[in-house]
Amino acid sequence: MKTRTIIIISLFTLCSVYSKATPHAEVYSMVFSNSQTDSLPITCSNSIEIERIIDDAISLGAPIYNEGLHLACYRIYEWASYKIIYVYGKTCKNVEAVLKTAIDKSHGDFSDTEKAWIMRSAFDKILGVPTKTTTPEGESLQKNG
Repeated sequence: MKTRTIIIISLFTLCSVYSKATPHAEVYSMVFSNSQTDSLPITCSNSIEIERIIDDAISLGAPIYNEGLHLACYRIYEWASYKIIYVYGKTCKNVEAVLKTAIDKSHGDFSDTEKAWIMRSAFDKILGVPTKTTTPEGESLQKNG
């Protein structure tokens, strides 16, 4: 019984250390093969509308994330992505591909925090801006820092 307890405590400690040590850059680099600063040329006539949806989602999601509601932020970003795919996906194939990749990846075994960052990095890629983070103690999803 004592050995089982030690193993369980060791595994719990290892998992918690791993989740704290994983930088956000590693999470979204798993989603996109290009560097996080690569922009995605929007090759459709609806780029202004797409940018507006993304900006609105970030304006709503970032403060919610910063209040500690990471799942709520993720859901806002996920909803905005589905809206873009549904409304503009047929005419904006490159945007659709980036968002579908992010959504598919976010449905994997990631924390709520990582899911929010996966979606945010997709938005930043579409907008052509680098994804900026702060230190783990002061994480922020605020637009441009």
